[in-house]
Amino acid sequence: MRKILLFLLVLSVSYTFGQDNVTLLGKFTYTNDLSDIWGYVDDDGNEYALVGTISGLSIVDVTNPDSLAEVHFEPGVTSVWRDIKTWDNYAYVSTEGGGGITIIDLSPLPGTITTSTTFTGSAYPFTRSHNVYIDESGKLYIFGSNYGLGGAIICDLTADPMNPVELGVYDENYFHDGMVRGDTLWGAAIYQGKLMAVDVSDPANPVTLGSAQTPGNFTHNIWVSDNGQNVFTTDEESGAYITAFDVSDMNDIYETDRVRSNPGSGVIPHNVHVQNNYLVTSYYTDGVVIHDASRPGNVIEVGNYDTSPQYSGNGFHGCWGAYPFLPSGNILASDIEEGLYVLGPDYKRACYVEGTVTDSITGLPLESVSVTILETDISTTTGADGSYAFGTVEAGTYDIEYALTNYPSDTVKNVSLVNGELTIINVALLSVFTGLTPNSEDIRLVAYPNPFIYEMKIDFELDGLLFSGTEIRVFNMYGQLIEKIAVNTTSGTLTIGNGYPKGLYLIEIDNGRQMLKSLKVSKQ
Repeated sequence: MRKILLFLLVLSVSYTFGQDNVTLLGKFTYTNDLSDIWGYVDDDGNEYALVGTISGLSIVDVTNPDSLAEVHFEPGVTSVWRDIKTWDNYAYVSTEGGGGITIIDLSPLPGTITTSTTFTGSAYPFTRSHNVYIDESGKLYIFGSNYGLGGAIICDLTADPMNPVELGVYDENYFHDGMVRGDTLWGAAIYQGKLMAVDVSDPANPVTLGSAQTPGNFTHNIWVSDNGQNVFTTDEESGAYITAFDVSDMNDIYETDRVRSNPGSGVIPHNVHVQNNYLVTSYYTDGVVIHDASRPGNVIEVGNYDTSPQYSGNGFHGCWGAYPFLPSGNILASDIEEGLYVLGPDYKRACYVEGTVTDSITGLPLESVSVTILETDISTTTGADGSYAFGTVEAGTYDIEYALTNYPSDTVKNVSLVNGELTIINVALLSVFTGLTPNSEDIRLVAYPNPFIYEMKIDFELDGLLFSGTEIRVFNMYGQLIEKIAVNTTSGTLTIGNGYPKGLYLIEIDNGRQMLKSLKVSKQ
């Protein structure tokens, strides 16, 4: 059963970009531009950055961030795209420049690397590909190749990591990127703007299980949550979102939240990864951005580091890749223009605030209520079901304001917010049906049937109080005027309600000088 989609609950946060809960540990510069990045740990526990450059793969010892050193460079074809993954003691490097997949034996590290080869397939021959992924069982997935539509070529590495064995191909859609967990391949079908789930338990016969549209319609990458119940995607578009989806039911994949690091700036999200329920995203001109995704319906930014402050907003500059999986916990980031960064994250859980806002008399949910943590830039709005979800990384005591047109605003004061804890605040705003009219005994206003299904009649008598501008007005439960009817006689009968949505309504009669009488009706 599909749950209520809360995609309207978009957290609007404006952080000052720089270094929030992330510190610089080391930096290594290059003379040419970089692309993606991955990590590797040798048998002695030394950590390495595998850095894609225009002319090949750079391997940098990052064990001591104060003393970064390039220990190997593997030349390759010239290309602005290089993506890297590892399996066992081997690195697999893809590029759209041609030459197939470069495979490098890393086992000699920290000594000298001497062995590498290339793989271009035979059953499914290709020369270029956009990305690769290797699952926990040693299966290599080659995405965005020039074989067929460019879906996923599936190979086995366990027998001989330097000589992949082709097992099958998924070729229903082009996949720009992807990830595999268990028997499920999660593919980013960038040109269809969809995330796709594919059963690869039989690599010779992959079967599509389900899909969902991503909000930017340009699905660039995808990563699975630690528990496998959610996936997170990026759309590589100006001002696009990191989006969370519930995938617990392949027949009913639905969005649970969407966030932007810097709303209004036009910055482009690139690649998102999940580490311990944190999203670590390379975010081009905003650098590295960290979100707490432990509550997938309430994803909250908790850290960032701007690797290229000289760039901002839209454009393909800045941070290409961010790798968060080293045993040390350090994040490796490749900035296209600036080089390799080693960053130390202070992973903090957010303070979560969630609840619903209703009308104080009707009890019905109120949509589009602005909810703001005062003296901050943190705000959100309620969805169609009256619910909201947002929060902050900064614990403390705050006042939270709830505001909606035609309702008196309400402020909940002295709310104590604690990192890692959920605070539920349900608010009932003073109803628009409260204290509206003197309801003169000399005025008659009757509506029937009440409640009504299709339409209803209104009988009125004004007892000599007819003036120019007299009107019967109809308001919905949000206080919005939906219909007004000019009254030119002191008594009569009108018909209303045809086409109204189900709900509560307020009918009032006003003679241009004062509101004379009102009543509440409902449509079922």
